Amino acid sequence: MSNALPAIHETEMTVPPEWLDYNEHMNVAYYTLAFDNAGEELLKVAGMGHEYTKATNNSWMVLEGHITYQNEARLGDVLLIKSRVLDCSAKAAHLYQEMYRGDQLLSTQEQLMLHVSLETRRTSNFEPAVLAALQIMQAAQQDLPRPDWIGRRIGIRRA
Repeated sequence: MSNALPAIHETEMTVPPEWLDYNEHMNVAYYTLAFDNAGEELLKVAGMGHEYTKATNNSWMVLEGHITYQNEARLGDVLLIKSRVLDCSAKAAHLYQEMYRGDQLLSTQEQLMLHVSLETRRTSNFEPAVLAALQIMQAAQQDLPRPDWIGRRIGIRRA
C-alpha cells in the first residue's frame, strides 16, 4: 500500500424507490445499508472485501454502531458518503462516516468493526498489508477536525 490512500474515502449512491417508507423518505434501515455499502468500499481500498475474504477466510464484523439523523433523504437524492478511519489496532478499526446531499449533512455513523476469522468466528489480526493501509488512512486524516459527537452517549437530556 502507498501513502496515496485517501484520508477520506467517498462513495456516491442514489436513493431508489425501495428505500422509502410510508413517510416518503429513506427508512432508517436503509441508512444502515448505505453506510454499510460505503464501509465496504472503504475496506476494499484497504485491501479487504469479497476477494480478501475468499482468499483468507477472514472478514470484518461490526461490534457497535451509532447513527445520527440530521435531515431526510428522499427519492432520487444523490448521496455522498465520506468515510474515515479514526483509529485502528491489530484487530479492530474505529470508523466514522458522514452522509451528504450536496453540502447538506443528512446523517452520521460511527462504528467499531472487528477483523474476524470465519473459521473460528473470533477476532483475529488484520493481514499486515491491510493493517498498514488502515494506519496510513488514519495518519492521513489526523489533522482533520474530529466531530464533537464521536463517542457520545445516547439519552434524554434533562434540565
